[in-house]
Amino acid sequence: LPEQFAATVKDWQKKRLATLYEEYNQVLIEQNALDFDDLLVKTALLLGNDPEVRDELAERYRYILVDEYQDTNHAQYLIARGLGLKYENLCVTGDPDQSIYGWRGANLNNILQFEEDFPNAVVVRLEQNYRSTPQILAAADAVITHNRKRKKKTLFTHNPDGSSIRVVECEDNQSEGEYIARQIREHVEQGGIYGDVAVFYRVNAMSRSIENALRSAHIPYQIARGV
Repeated sequence: LPEQFAATVKDWQKKRLATLYEEYNQVLIEQNALDFDDLLVKTALLLGNDPEVRDELAERYRYILVDEYQDTNHAQYLIARGLGLKYENLCVTGDPDQSIYGWRGANLNNILQFEEDFPNAVVVRLEQNYRSTPQILAAADAVITHNRKRKKKTLFTHNPDGSSIRVVECEDNQSEGEYIARQIREHVEQGGIYGDVAVFYRVNAMSRSIENALRSAHIPYQIARGV
């Protein structure tokens, strides 16, 4: 009974959401307005339904470059496809292994099937890395080879060997910040300088615990590209 009830509620929510979406779109029409998603969807529909507009835009935009193509959604794919249909001067750059926006509609097949859409496409694999050490590339390669949908590539670099990678597990963000502060302190006590150290974090919310730990340890720091 609980499962049936939950399924009924979920079905009701879907129907209610669909009704709200229809009402919302009706308001947009009455106001002669577009929301953010419409900027993509309406453009894609225009290119697909109006050959005259598509041809005019193809003449205006002869050469098209799309960056981060692995993170494009279906509407963006249709726009690029429509603009590049006449001359096929379409250049895209991207890496299927770096696709992280599937949760917001990105379609990985856009880049995986690019050669099928454009059989005359020339594929250039950018496999040489100029920034990282061989140890970092080997670790990254070992992780991404487990991706189920990908284009095979072999990362390499001519950079000299670096230090081994260490993986440290911390209980929480506070202990993580304290661990980082201790590592920096030890580095300086052994003759290093603060300017040798960089701390990377994925999301801005992580900076607070790191900053608190650095201040408590009287370690000077500067945030790059932040407030």
